[in-house]
Amino acid sequence: MIGTPYGSYVAIGDSLSEGLGDFTFHQTRRYNGWTDRLAGLMALQAAEESRNFEFANLALRGSKIKNIMGSQLDRALELNADLVTVMAGSNDLTASPEKLPALRAVYRDGVRRLLDNGSDVIIANTINPLHLNVFKPLRYRAQRMSELITDLGQELNVQVLDLYGIESFKDLCYWADDMVHFSGHGHVKVANEAASILDLKYRFREAERHERLTPARGLVETIQWVRKDVIPFTQRRFKGVTSGDGMQPKSQNLEPFRPISSPHWEILTN
Repeated sequence: MIGTPYGSYVAIGDSLSEGLGDFTFHQTRRYNGWTDRLAGLMALQAAEESRNFEFANLALRGSKIKNIMGSQLDRALELNADLVTVMAGSNDLTASPEKLPALRAVYRDGVRRLLDNGSDVIIANTINPLHLNVFKPLRYRAQRMSELITDLGQELNVQVLDLYGIESFKDLCYWADDMVHFSGHGHVKVANEAASILDLKYRFREAERHERLTPARGLVETIQWVRKDVIPFTQRRFKGVTSGDGMQPKSQNLEPFRPISSPHWEILTN
């Protein structure tokens, strides 16, 4: 637990914080993703305690550490929220070893600025990509980045949301069809992990194993995956663009945030 209760929360980060892969993200960006879900739990507790609560989600798909600790950070500092979560590093896994010290310095400076501004901060390390054998070459890079982020958390005395240590993420049911974003079940689990750090009263109900659908990974589905997700990603990398180019964050201002009534938002008392 850190300095709860909070009256405002801002999320900065990449596509995982934006919410891609959640149950209804294809219908609306709002109310999807672990950060929006965490905001919902915080808002519910605030309402029970007759407190105001506001939220903004500045995260954007494709963002790297320099983007997140650049324009996103600047806006977060302007909003001056009580709590800021940072999820960065997944889009920097392929950075060469000689670039890591500079990336660490950028990350550290960003967190330091948030702390100096008076915000409490939670930083998330990266996932351990054990769910597909084809991702095996990335495992050392993910470990390296997660250790960098965890070390920063210890140095700056900020809480670390340990995605790398969630062993259940080996199960495909926690992954969307594109295999790189959390499924709705994954977003629920991460939201609950963050809620535990904050010692919140509420959690999302996590589906039983028989309720969680696993994406099919047969030959046909794998070929479709390569065509739909792998090739476009490779083309973007070759062109030096990201999936977030030309897009805006889904919410750039602090606004009242209230949980919604939905089968995918089943909230329980912890």
